[in-house]
Amino acid sequence: MARIHEGQIMNTPNSFFADLFPDAVTKWGPAFFEASFSDIEGLTHTIAAELNVDLFASVLGGFERLGSQVVYYPPEEIFYAFDYRDLAFIPVAVEKLKLLLSNYLIRCSQSCNSLTDISNLVVKFRQDEVLNAIIKRAKAMLETERMFFEGKHGKRRNIDGRLIDPHETPGYVQFVKSSIVKVPDARLTIQDAFHSYWLYCKSQKQKPLTRQEFKHLVAEVIREEFRIGLRHDIINDEGRANHGWFGIDCRLPSNN
Repeated sequence: MARIHEGQIMNTPNSFFADLFPDAVTKWGPAFFEASFSDIEGLTHTIAAELNVDLFASVLGGFERLGSQVVYYPPEEIFYAFDYRDLAFIPVAVEKLKLLLSNYLIRCSQSCNSLTDISNLVVKFRQDEVLNAIIKRAKAMLETERMFFEGKHGKRRNIDGRLIDPHETPGYVQFVKSSIVKVPDARLTIQDAFHSYWLYCKSQKQKPLTRQEFKHLVAEVIREEFRIGLRHDIINDEGRANHGWFGIDCRLPSNN
């Protein structure tokens, strides 16, 4: 029969995360698939054999009911965390999230009793391959809708010290209204437009859309503003056909 030393507290990797994130564990299951074995003295040893990616991805989401929340915003392909000081969301680097996960694992290893094999907690599960898998799952689990930061129910953002109100016109719309002009016989490729848009966002300290999102959203704004659609036969300087528009050009404001 398995037994423990007198006074030995059976703190296991799963009990650590169950105490820290009870709601997440209830929803997504234990943090690890644990294995155990008894030594020749009948003492039971525990090892975290495999990591529950779903649980750890959920952990990155924080505690919304306590004012702590992390979301993934697909149009910009970045994570945002809620900052209670400014009551706004701020961008969070993936490396910081990986550091947070790594720290949880180290704290877990330190809390375990002497009969727990902590090697996987300290080495295997803190490797980039594992952490990147958690980040990938978190992108799907914490993904927000495109209008998360826009409109009546949108959330405020703080980017490089600049508070962006959700009622503020989106950056890509501002770009079209301020920088795209009607020019007869002009041609504008998606590539050139996106490059100008990227420079515009940099000057305005805004996070740019991905190229795919830019193509879809800006095409709609240009259609509304200039009554022209996206074409597939715009010849670039290399003589190749590209997506783009006839009759408009991009001219960034001189103060940008």
